[in-house]
Order: sequence, then structure tokens, then C-alpha cells
Amino acid sequence: MASYLVLTSPGALKSDENARFIADKFSWLAFVFPAIWLLFQRQWIAGITVAILQGLIAFAIPEPSLAGLLIELALRLLVALEGSAFIVQRLQSRGWTLQSIVTAGDLATAEMIYDHATATDGTTEGEAIWQPPVLPAAVARPADGRTAVGLFENYGER
Repeated sequence: MASYLVLTSPGALKSDENARFIADKFSWLAFVFPAIWLLFQRQWIAGITVAILQGLIAFAIPEPSLAGLLIELALRLLVALEGSAFIVQRLQSRGWTLQSIVTAGDLATAEMIYDHATATDGTTEGEAIWQPPVLPAAVARPADGRTAVGLFENYGER
């Protein structure tokens, strides 16, 4: 399961149809091609910085060594794990609002959960009243009020 960060554009309502869902998970493309991935995501400064760092690593350690491998691996892991945070930070600096964090198996389920949550929150001025979509049975939580100890709850979620 992945966490999806839900952002809405400046001035948009919480139930905006153009809300952006960004998966907060490991990205294999960012791991394999970190600088190119950042540039493709319009992270210009970070992409150029990573490209320069990769060039410096290749120049400073011309022969294959464990140190060079570990430094390159650390740089790739940093981009692959935190790349989505770079995107969220850029959007928030442009006025986008982080509305929610949804945990789901895929994007379609995350959208359904978010739509259901915004529909049950009630409406604000200017919003039309609409019915929430029906959630799949796998998303429903037990209603017996069990509590969790530690990282994992009794019914398998984090």
C-alpha cells in the first residue's frame, strides 16, 4: 500500500475535481535515472544539482571502488525515496494546499476514498450536494473499536 498526498490548486475547494494525487513511495525510474527523472518532473535546481554531483563522483573516483559505489547508491536512494516530497514542496510553494493523505493500494482506490471522505465532511458555500461513491469492501474498516499497539493495527493496516 502507498500513501497518496492530495493537493488542490490555489483557491480551489476541498472537493475539487482537479485535485492532484502524488504517490509517496519508492520510484524505480528515479533510482535508475535520478537527474533525468528530476528534470522530467520540472525539478530544475535539484535535477541539475544531482547531475553535477554524479559528474563530480565520476570525476573524483575514476576507478570503480566501494566508496564511489556507496556514494552513488546513497544519492540514487535519496532521489528515489524523496522525489515525491520535492514535487509536493514545489506545488506548495506555488500556493497548492495539502488537503489529505490517503493510504490505498492504487490511485483509483485512493481517489474513491478521498471522494467519499470529502462527501461525508459536508458541503461548504458554493459546493453542490452529491452522493459519495460506493467504496469496495476491502477498504471498509472494522467497527468493533479495536485499538492498535505499535506500528501495525490488529486488522493489518499501518
